[in-house]
Amino acid sequence: MSDISLENVLVSNFQTSAEADKITEMLKGQLGLSVRYRVARLAIGRSLGESSFPMQSVDAQGKTIKGDLLFGLDEYPLWVGLLITNIKKHIQKPELTIPTLQNAVRRHWHRGIMLLLDDWKEAREDPRKFWEILIHRRAMLPDTVSKPSKFGEIHHDNEPAFTGVAKAVYVDLGKGVDAPHEQFTRLVNGVGTSPHMAIMGQSGSGKTRIMKEVLKQIHNQTGAPVILLDLGKGDLANDTALIDVLEAKILRVPEDGIPLDMFYASNLNEEVATDTVMGFRDSFSSVVQGKLGPKQLDNLREALKPLFISQEKITLEHVRSRLSQYYEDNDLKVDSVMSTINDLTQYTIFRPDFSPQQFFSQSWIITFAHAHDTIKNLAVFLLMDALNTYMKRSSEAPQDSEGHRAIRLVLAVDEARHLLASKHDALSDNIRLHRSKGLVVTLASQSPDDYDGKSDDYLENIGLPICFNTNAVATKVLQNMFRGKANFATLPSGVFMTLKDLKQVKVKAF
Repeated sequence: MSDISLENVLVSNFQTSAEADKITEMLKGQLGLSVRYRVARLAIGRSLGESSFPMQSVDAQGKTIKGDLLFGLDEYPLWVGLLITNIKKHIQKPELTIPTLQNAVRRHWHRGIMLLLDDWKEAREDPRKFWEILIHRRAMLPDTVSKPSKFGEIHHDNEPAFTGVAKAVYVDLGKGVDAPHEQFTRLVNGVGTSPHMAIMGQSGSGKTRIMKEVLKQIHNQTGAPVILLDLGKGDLANDTALIDVLEAKILRVPEDGIPLDMFYASNLNEEVATDTVMGFRDSFSSVVQGKLGPKQLDNLREALKPLFISQEKITLEHVRSRLSQYYEDNDLKVDSVMSTINDLTQYTIFRPDFSPQQFFSQSWIITFAHAHDTIKNLAVFLLMDALNTYMKRSSEAPQDSEGHRAIRLVLAVDEARHLLASKHDALSDNIRLHRSKGLVVTLASQSPDDYDGKSDDYLENIGLPICFNTNAVATKVLQNMFRGKANFATLPSGVFMTLKDLKQVKVKAF
């Protein structure tokens, strides 16, 4: 029976012998590498290239290193797969446990570093010659490579590949009003432009219809998953055509808990735990009626930090229990913090079933039609926090020879007015910071007024504005978005205004 899970590997400690640890430090300095784990990976890979399993028993007195650093957040499924395959190949009926994996790492690291030391001596301590030996004489490179898997495909280890194919992606949005024979197409991931879109228009103008069309076209071209949040009436969960095209699963909150580990890997170290607690505190504070005082904010941090640093798969019930114990231990009276968490835990808003990589590699349509505002807001805020953290930990998306970046994930929000009004930091980060990671954000709301942001204007990071009929009065916002004065009140149904070559154009969508 195996107790090895990819999540357990990330938080486990690994080490080698004291002797191998010293050589690791030496090679790190000689090769100009800034961190130990790069040498450790070289050593483990070098040993895995040998035809036998390292049977020499070695001490475990080297400095420890966490699994997420040793193997990397993007590559750890590959490393774990290689190590387990090697164990099963050479050891009859092995017990696949974390200690077994730690022992294999210790032995491979030790043997590999000794082999690297021999290579270093053979290269006469010349870094250039050392790399030449590794690349040309030690590496066993195949003559061909297998075709890359489709983005989001689930592999045998149950972890989806976070890759994506770099290519130009276009959306067809209709025909020009002044040029009815000319299709209006938009390059989503053009070089030097933002892929994000803002779709605006009063109820019934067509904004949701055009948003659905955009999502279908991007998904069809890229296979990228779509996270669609319906913050309005919840009708999108009944759109079978959209569901089929996006291959989406439906969640109705609070009837269905979002199956995402919102605080994934918070216990990696104290710094991560602190950041996670602070993020939760900000989101939680935003849904409490009335502003929390400094003492209440301190209580939240002090109560929850021990939980976040020590436990995996944290639920809101865990949070409530820890807060309740802290209040009791410190003889604190029930206040808005406790009353709010008591209300929230009457429902299962989320379940920590999937890691972020598993969750964000599938398409979801999540509706909140029957959710109280407190529940809806906290669920959305936590989801934005989890996506922001996941993107920060991800590598940059690949680019093709012309600079088009792969689209890995689309976040779409229908009836986004309340989310925009919250001025939540994680939403701002997702829009401003993560397009290089392959994230595309599409927001649909009734008015450009909704984008009147706080410290930074959301619209500065919107690449394509689309505005149907609206009586918006936010003159400054409109002018910033459309490069000058514009009137949307007279637009007929199915016609929107946008920009082409920095000039205003009207497009008939339907």
